[in-house]
Amino acid sequence: MSPSKRGRPRKFGRPSEVVALTLPEDVLRGLRKIHHDVGWAIVALFEKSPARAPVAPQALPDVELVTVADRRSLIVVNRAVFRRLPGVSIVPLHGERAFLALEDGHGMTDLELAVIDSLDDQTVEPRERVALQSLRAQLRTWRHDRTLRFHARSIIVVERLSRRPSRSKQRT
Repeated sequence: MSPSKRGRPRKFGRPSEVVALTLPEDVLRGLRKIHHDVGWAIVALFEKSPARAPVAPQALPDVELVTVADRRSLIVVNRAVFRRLPGVSIVPLHGERAFLALEDGHGMTDLELAVIDSLDDQTVEPRERVALQSLRAQLRTWRHDRTLRFHARSIIVVERLSRRPSRSKQRT
């Protein structure tokens, strides 16, 4: 049995903030006709509003360090922009995010050389070139940061080639 989360669940199922409002009594009565909880009534009106402007998704950087455990991070890139780096696997995480994995026996120097070599390739598209320049600058910054230490690790990626056969097909 997994331990249950402690504390009260989120009221609206997403991050919320306590806000104190002073509203006219007739407005409060009207809101309570929509929902007995004034907060829920306001959210319902907002979500039903035809003039509600779509919230633009926050743009993610093309290159970043993402903390995965304790003080450990992965170099994460936008895989819609980074197509190929020699000697580097671009391992999908979710959406357009992926982390960089080096070939066995390679390290940060090899990653920097792969970026430099890619920048020398005249067939690289302009958008990817900008991202490669950003990666190169970021690698240099991280390399000079005395609070960071780099470790090369091997990873195991398991890929399912096809769906498992159904039980009826296994018996035949």
